[in-house]
Amino acid sequence: MKILWLVNIVMPELAVHLGETPSVFGGWLTGALEAVRAAGHELTVCTVRETEAEVRYHADPRTTYLLCRDDEPDQLYRQFRSILEQERPDLVHIWGTEFAPSRALARAADPEKLLVTIQGSLEVIKDHARAGIPAKLCRDTLLHKLLRRLHKGGQAIDLQVKSFAQRAKFEVETLKRAAYIHGGSAWGNAVARAIHPDCVTMDANLLLRTSFYDAPLWDIDECEAHTIYALCTYPVKGFHKLLEAMPAVLKRFPDARIIAPGQGLIRRPYTGLKKALMDAAPDYQWYLQGLMDRYGLWDHVQFTGYLTQAQVQAQLRRAHVFVSPSSIENQSTALGEAMVLGVPSIASRVGAMEEMIDPGEDGFLYEFDDTEALAAHICRIFEDRELALQFSREGRAHAQRTYDREKNCRDLLHIYETIGGGDK
Repeated sequence: MKILWLVNIVMPELAVHLGETPSVFGGWLTGALEAVRAAGHELTVCTVRETEAEVRYHADPRTTYLLCRDDEPDQLYRQFRSILEQERPDLVHIWGTEFAPSRALARAADPEKLLVTIQGSLEVIKDHARAGIPAKLCRDTLLHKLLRRLHKGGQAIDLQVKSFAQRAKFEVETLKRAAYIHGGSAWGNAVARAIHPDCVTMDANLLLRTSFYDAPLWDIDECEAHTIYALCTYPVKGFHKLLEAMPAVLKRFPDARIIAPGQGLIRRPYTGLKKALMDAAPDYQWYLQGLMDRYGLWDHVQFTGYLTQAQVQAQLRRAHVFVSPSSIENQSTALGEAMVLGVPSIASRVGAMEEMIDPGEDGFLYEFDDTEALAAHICRIFEDRELALQFSREGRAHAQRTYDREKNCRDLLHIYETIGGGDK
């Protein structure tokens, strides 16, 4: 079978060919690619970014990478039409609805041969994008634009919300074009049916990054006691809620600290007029800095920057607990990676998280805004060795079922055979 993918990262093999550092994102794609390749299917993997000319790279006889030009929508549509005419795939699989090229390819492809995977639904995310941050700190008026230009701050939270809302329109168009939608979870499939009631939803869990299946496991006697691992990226991931919970944690465990992979936080020691400008029109980083200052957390948070797979595994094994404080999530691969290594885990009760954790059995769930409950759950794991060991053991077993490599590969290939007719 000939399959064409559209992904929103430069896949590792292509990155190495281009002399670039492979992306730390989209790790589930590498596992899926290996499964498709091992099954003997021909695969063309497209991604889009600014480039002067289309790049075509044959990684092996059955895998071709296409780096496409990031053109305006109509030109990108024509570019995809040309690629489809050349490749003539039996199936087109769009991984992710959250970027503009998805709509262009969905317009160009035959809907009856089109499968779309929801990685994170912007139609839902846009309603949770402020993530409990006070409205007065999110504003994006002309005055606030001017103030941010003066202090050279980052993007306003409301500007991110507007961006999500615009991209959600593209997402809806993309999903309504596809005969088949893979939600990535029962929650994701419910979102798909709400947007496109006539679609056929396909069941298959995602794959973790390959190295996580055989990585050394978490050991309570080797982790750093009272250490929390949590992502620090953008507001939806809820890092600010974890910071709000920390004073209650520190009252009981004064040595508690957070390991925070992601874009990190550089302290800006502004005073006077510059501070006044930042306070009047803050970005998310300034909001986090305010929380760090208010609660005295600078000695309790280590920002690591983005990590390689091996570094992520090492930092997870170092942690006493993993926390996912997101305002919304589909199936969280970050949580899945933590659980499959055996790290005791806590997550906000949003999206597909209830499919990943059985509360009190293999982890804790809490309501997103309830930072007191979050703090209490963290302290409970810190103080109860047997509970931590139970969550480690049972959480790993749950994650192994959710991210069963062989089963999930079979399910993905079954989807392809269902849509593409099964002829290789």
